[in-house]
Formats: sequence, C-alpha cells, structure tokens
Amino acid sequence: MTGITPRDVAPGDAQRLQTIAETMAGVEDLEELPVDEAISRLEAAHRALAEALKPETERRLGGGAGQ
Repeated sequence: MTGITPRDVAPGDAQRLQTIAETMAGVEDLEELPVDEAISRLEAAHRALAEALKPETERRLGGGAGQ
C-alpha cells in the first residue's frame, strides 16, 4: 500500500492546477526531441489537459465529448 501524499488530499482545484503546471512543464523544449517523442508528449499532454480542464459536472458524471 502506498502512503497518502498532501497532493492526494488537496482540493480538486489545487490538484487540477498542479496537473496543468506539470503537464506544461513536460512539453517545454519539444524542439530538441525527435519528432515521434515530441508528438507522443504532446498527445499525452493533450489528454491530461483535457481531463484537468473538463467542467466539474462532466467529471462527476463521467461524461464528456470523448465519452
């Protein structure tokens, strides 16, 4: 069993802001990467940002445009 971290118990808005910040940091310096890796990182960032920025009601209901 893993321990609970402060991030785990942070309010949802704080968790989303942290996810957004980490995601954006992960796409810095893409021009230095091979194209395939850069595309892979951008696709992962898109998925993470789409989930983090989804309206609260959609997250609770499990819905959304991709569902």
